[in-house]
Amino acid sequence: MVEYGLQWSSTGHKGPINCISFTEDGSYLASGSDDGHVLVWAMQDGSLLQRLKPKQGPVVAVKWFTGGPPHSEPSTKVCYLLSAGANGTVVIWCFNMTLALFEWVHMETVFDSAIECVTLDETHSVLAVATLGRIATYQLSKSNRLAMHLLQVHPPLSQSRLPSLPISAHFSDRGHTLMVAFLDSREIVAWDITPWKQLWHQKIRTRIGSMAYHDGTKMLLVWNLIDGFDAYQLVDEPNNRLLHIRHFRVKIRRNRICQLQFDLDGKTVITGSDNGRVVVWDISTGKQLQVLHHSEELYGVQVVNYHALQFTKHYIASGSSDAGEEQSLLRLWSTEVPSTQLNRTEQESLTNNVPTPIACRHIAILLLMVSFFMGFISFQVYSRPTAYFRDGL
Repeated sequence: MVEYGLQWSSTGHKGPINCISFTEDGSYLASGSDDGHVLVWAMQDGSLLQRLKPKQGPVVAVKWFTGGPPHSEPSTKVCYLLSAGANGTVVIWCFNMTLALFEWVHMETVFDSAIECVTLDETHSVLAVATLGRIATYQLSKSNRLAMHLLQVHPPLSQSRLPSLPISAHFSDRGHTLMVAFLDSREIVAWDITPWKQLWHQKIRTRIGSMAYHDGTKMLLVWNLIDGFDAYQLVDEPNNRLLHIRHFRVKIRRNRICQLQFDLDGKTVITGSDNGRVVVWDISTGKQLQVLHHSEELYGVQVVNYHALQFTKHYIASGSSDAGEEQSLLRLWSTEVPSTQLNRTEQESLTNNVPTPIACRHIAILLLMVSFFMGFISFQVYSRPTAYFRDGL
């Protein structure tokens, strides 16, 4: 078991934090809030790098993704940041390497009502956006100029909305299937992306506050808004696709939706709470492995996210979700895994890892500094004999 420790704490939002997202290379962290701002943070020390104002009301989701020509080198990839808002729009920024800032590049009005949840399959560049009673999927074109091409709206705009609220969505089956959980109808529905068709649906025994899914273990978690969360196994039985396997009991004092996040291999889960704590659970035993104290007990922690960097370092980000706080607190927890615990595949992946554009820029700066230093030393060495010879005369 790895232990998490606090890496940094920062404040910057003036409203509850609704969403957190990591860049793949572990350089940046983005957070969105009810204050309508998206903040970009440095992962290393928690310094605020940029404050983005998408003008879309409360920000409900943020996602990072990369773009560039197909089969292009990692150094030519472009870093994008996406935010979804309560006014039904999606806004996308692009990282300008010259200015080292994110610039607005695209805005899409998806719905005339608030966006409830967003999920992104970066492998196939498919974005799914859900609002009250309706779901839309888009193809992201990133080869030359970024564009969003509508694939499907379900139900079509000419038909009435579904009588339920989608609360969480995830891609499964390596991006070929979209699973959506609905709050009050207690249903989880799966659709095939291409062609669009419903594959299965199942009604579970509790309401659904949030959902997490791990494609490797085919396990699904549901925050039930009553007494904790439940684990389900996705199986191939036509009449019962979700098999309930374990209940995790949590004392809930307030009817709050808390996020759940799997770790890299799907063996542990991270949850928020209504008492200022972040909890790490063992899925196989149902026991708490570690409790992280985010804030005082009076404040809720609805937002958590997890990221693993090169198999050796694990991160948990947590955000305050109470409007009573003057400055919402964002915290980053981290831990390192000794290389001796990595399997052969993970060690090879770590050894053969290709630097990201940001890492390449840092390497270039380092080489420039080394070159300047070596030049300075050479100047000193070659200039001194002349001085000594002159003094000797």
